[in-house]
Amino acid sequence: MRLFLTGATGFIGRSVARAAVHAGHDVTALVRTTSSPAAGELVDLGVAVHSGDLSNPSSFVSLVGAAEAVVHTASTGGEDAGAVDEAAVTSMLSVMAADSVMVYTSGAWVYGDTGPHPVSESAELHPTPLVAWRPAVEQRVLALAAERSIAAVVLRPAMVHGHGGGVFAMLAGMGRDGGIISVAGNGGNRWPTVHVDDLALAYVGAVRAATASNPEVVGHILNIVAEEAVEVAAMAEAIRRAIGAHGVEPWPVDDARTELGLFGDALALDQSIDGSRAKTVLGWAPQQVDAVSDLLAWPATWEIVN
Repeated sequence: MRLFLTGATGFIGRSVARAAVHAGHDVTALVRTTSSPAAGELVDLGVAVHSGDLSNPSSFVSLVGAAEAVVHTASTGGEDAGAVDEAAVTSMLSVMAADSVMVYTSGAWVYGDTGPHPVSESAELHPTPLVAWRPAVEQRVLALAAERSIAAVVLRPAMVHGHGGGVFAMLAGMGRDGGIISVAGNGGNRWPTVHVDDLALAYVGAVRAATASNPEVVGHILNIVAEEAVEVAAMAEAIRRAIGAHGVEPWPVDDARTELGLFGDALALDQSIDGSRAKTVLGWAPQQVDAVSDLLAWPATWEIVN
């Protein structure tokens, strides 16, 4: 299948590219520049790369129109993220052929604080302000896709770990050279988690199920969660032990917000999220280690960012 992938040089996108190629898909990836080391790694995997800009859909929609499936994992990550994302998906869906597939990436933060019990896809949304725009874009994707007979599915991944990446790399960056790992809130809050390699298999499974017009997948939203709720302090302590940081300490949310903006509020979320539906309808079975075990095994060769 001809598959077009955005965000392929990002943490999630790289794993999706690898899994898609392994599954036999003919993958073309949107990259900022084809001469970057990250783009070169994609080429080595067998991915065709195309230089373009997510905020300028005209730079890549011709390739979208030729694709049988589009997997959208990209985000600018800035204040313009919502507007750019909505414009990009609207442009992509406008040129996609009927009976093609779109897999759109949202995230668990749209639920906000969930309370003690796991919430499912039908739960009321209280998105943390950083992603307050996401629910509307989710619905726009599903509505536009239905109008054009495109098989769309929205994935809401949990907090993603594996290979020293994601938010966990930021925590490790705090603790490098014997430093302190600060956790927003009191550390007793919980995050749902998923290993990036398991997540990539869920994307491939979503493409397969949507291509087959599975009515339990097409037009639906799926939580991609391996562990429903893991205490943040326990994951931070695992990183501390692995890299030799001095300690783990609470970080008042107001202080985290002052330094990190709305991202600080997102890190302080307390969430428990049910991922059973995706496991059933996609036949998805996470195989990788749990988050604490993964973080305890943090090899020295994994990148630690500042």
